Amino acid sequence: MCEDARTKEQSPHKDWGALIFVVAVMVALSLPFVCMPFAPTNDEAELQELAVWPKLSDDGAINVDYLSEAGAYFDDHFAFRQQIITANAHLFAQGLETSPTSQVVVGSDGWLYYAGTMADYQRTALLSDRAIDNAAFNVSLMQRYAQEQGAQFLLMVAPNKNSLYSQNMPYYELAGTGPGNAERLQLAFDDYGVNTLNLFDLLGADERVLYMKTDTHWNTEGARIAYDAALNALDIEHDDYLNAAVTWDDSFVGDLEAMLYLVGRTPEAVEVYEAAQRFSYTNEATSVQDADIATASQSEQTQGSLVMYRDSFGNALLPFFATQFKQASFTKLEPYNAVVIAEQQADVVIVERAERHLEFFATNPPILPAQEVDNVGVDYAVETTSTVTAEVNGPYIKISGVLDEVYVPNNSAIYVGVESDDGQVRYYEACRQSVVGEDGQSIENDYGYLARVVADDIPESSFTMHIVVAGETSSCEVASMTYEGV
Repeated sequence: MCEDARTKEQSPHKDWGALIFVVAVMVALSLPFVCMPFAPTNDEAELQELAVWPKLSDDGAINVDYLSEAGAYFDDHFAFRQQIITANAHLFAQGLETSPTSQVVVGSDGWLYYAGTMADYQRTALLSDRAIDNAAFNVSLMQRYAQEQGAQFLLMVAPNKNSLYSQNMPYYELAGTGPGNAERLQLAFDDYGVNTLNLFDLLGADERVLYMKTDTHWNTEGARIAYDAALNALDIEHDDYLNAAVTWDDSFVGDLEAMLYLVGRTPEAVEVYEAAQRFSYTNEATSVQDADIATASQSEQTQGSLVMYRDSFGNALLPFFATQFKQASFTKLEPYNAVVIAEQQADVVIVERAERHLEFFATNPPILPAQEVDNVGVDYAVETTSTVTAEVNGPYIKISGVLDEVYVPNNSAIYVGVESDDGQVRYYEACRQSVVGEDGQSIENDYGYLARVVADDIPESSFTMHIVVAGETSSCEVASMTYEGV
């Protein structure tokens, strides 16, 4: 009886405790919304495009997606979002030694790696032998075109960071065995006579750390060594900056650091060679990160013209080369437009490509006029599943398709024949292409081909195309089609 009375006397206190708990939870849940005007999101810290507040109506029609779009806006802008994400990242990286984002691999001793290099590191996405051959062949055509324009040509592959500094990779991320795409492609480049610079051996033999700990790329010293080795390989007299003054930029934030932490990022010091900053932009470019850049050197010891095809590894290279050459063109635009070499009257052509993007050479043949080939004989014609299409592509007729691999022996050439009204056939050598699937990433067929024939060379309004595969002992026509409407 007495216990029941005490229980009834205590129940009001329990009710108050439950009420306080509920109120506290509701307040905590409402804070991200209520505080949005007082704790706005810093858009510049984001590496993605944030949702904008939706319109209730558009052109008089009700926006039926208003609520979902408003929800997306809240997901991107609720108060303290960036601080919460950053705190969570620190918990994972420092506390659990792992990464909360699929883009970054957290290593030891503060080292960060780009997850996009893991396929190379673990040998899980090896290109087929045909794709390797396609890549090397396409680069050889680009080199031949450059040399025909009187330019020297050099290709250099920038190693992935974990290809050189794997000692700081997580213990549970095991490296693959056997030759990777870079090693296999180097052998193919050698077979095709492509002039290359082996940065794997050069940088790997250096005892210094030449890559950034919190960034995907090499540091300035690594870039300087690559620049120096490239011009040595081309036998071009240049300043190697070994005796140049070096200062330090303490404000550089690595791209991996930025991916991992939205706020409170820790800068990493990077070298600056003031002597390699003597150039100006001559087009609308304002930064080494721009996609299309033209420069003029302000150095008194400049010479010649450079065309460089490059990716983000070229950001640190650009000041050295822009200071060295009287005029230079740097482009990230894809596919590579080799015609720029002739337009710029380039003395030197350099292609720089990151190891993790080597399939690009197979999937994106360069833009260049297909070279006419004499004495192409056709021994016989067969019906195959090979395809052929043609379309106007700027000053070219782009002829492309996919071959029936049964009729494509190793070491075979692919020719595109254009038959005129008088029955004469002019043959052009085609690039080889690994065709990408609908996902825009994975290769679905390595037996594609592509030839850009100068439209002025085809005066007829219609013509017949003949696709010929020439092996070591015989050649056969595997497809033909009449095109109307040029």
